[in-house]
Amino acid sequence: MTLLIMFVLLYKFNTLKINLIIVMFMMTILMTYFVNPPFMILNSWMFLDSTSMSLNLLTISIFLLISMASFKFFEISKLLTMITMTIFIVFLANDMLTFYISFELVLIPTFLLITMKSNQPERLQASLYLLMYTITASLPLLLMIIIFMKNLNMTFIMSTNKQYLLGPLFVLAFLVKMPMFFTHIWLPKAHVEAPMEGSMILAAILLKMGAYGLIRFMPFLMKSYLMMSPWLMSTSLIGGASASLTCTYQKDLKALIAYSSVSHMALVICSLFSMKSNCIMSAMLLLIGHGLTSSALFFMVTIAYQLHFTRNTMAFKGLINYIPNLTFWWFMFTTMNIAAPPSINFFSEISIINNSMMWNMSTLILLMAMIMLTATFSYMLYSSLNHASPSLKMLYQSPTTKHFLNMLIHLLPLLLLLSKMELLF
Repeated sequence: MTLLIMFVLLYKFNTLKINLIIVMFMMTILMTYFVNPPFMILNSWMFLDSTSMSLNLLTISIFLLISMASFKFFEISKLLTMITMTIFIVFLANDMLTFYISFELVLIPTFLLITMKSNQPERLQASLYLLMYTITASLPLLLMIIIFMKNLNMTFIMSTNKQYLLGPLFVLAFLVKMPMFFTHIWLPKAHVEAPMEGSMILAAILLKMGAYGLIRFMPFLMKSYLMMSPWLMSTSLIGGASASLTCTYQKDLKALIAYSSVSHMALVICSLFSMKSNCIMSAMLLLIGHGLTSSALFFMVTIAYQLHFTRNTMAFKGLINYIPNLTFWWFMFTTMNIAAPPSINFFSEISIINNSMMWNMSTLILLMAMIMLTATFSYMLYSSLNHASPSLKMLYQSPTTKHFLNMLIHLLPLLLLLSKMELLF
């Protein structure tokens, strides 16, 4: 009921002042965490720990960066604020039902953002793919939550037979939301048809809700996770390598970054289902690093689109001849996408590789294939856009200082967070 009232008020009375008040409210909640870490119960249905605090900080940061980057912020501010507030509640939810309601409610403004604010011809089909995949996979989650809440006792929780039966139904919704390979069809379609703001928040935040769900349910479903570990680890590694291979011949810039996200989420799944002592920390580092990197890449794709009105890598070339400053940022963020040091992506992937090898040494083959393919398509992307013969049809329009500042704010946490890790854990 509270969420419904919030949606009505935001849609009816949304203004810049209300947006600022909402951001200040969210920041106030997060700042109270530093007074009493590492765990704090805000009320009967909200709590805050290091995991939810880190992801909520990422949510607020991306909201502010989108506000700075958007070319039509006042047109989409209502929907953007609804998405941000709902995601904020997902990461604060203290009970399963609140988590599920907000987990699914975020699809409504996301659907409207893609269908109403995108100029792409197939936006309705992409939105329907998003809804059908995520809602279909989430219905078993609702059923499992109801059963779980009805039988919430230690006998039920520790029952091996119950966990083997119910665990996969819990996990399915989160794997589709991330998404894992074979459940990823909706993601490239949604990214290609979404406006810049939709792509940024989809890649940076919405995909992280699936990983957050896996982390939150891990203590209750430990036996089920151990049972599913061989299947999900194998599928994720093969799927991640396949997604990276797809990127090498992908011509649409947005689709390329979307498939790159599938590859990175495969590493997150590998980290969590390796069930090692630092699996959550490794996954969280990669989630934050990927959120900032993918958001910046989608922002730069939009700038590139405004120069040439195409996202096809075959038609868009020679950027260094027109805007050498932008070439520097393409180099930095493709390097971050490869997980080069000293970014947090590098240390997270090193930790994930170590966890996977401790789980099974044979995973090293597919992990090395993923790393090599990621480096290959990132190098191909950078060299194709910047160093090939320039296009004669390019419209010269240099990005403003605000755009470069936006990219700098994306980059700094990737490089500096390692010096202050206690902010996250």
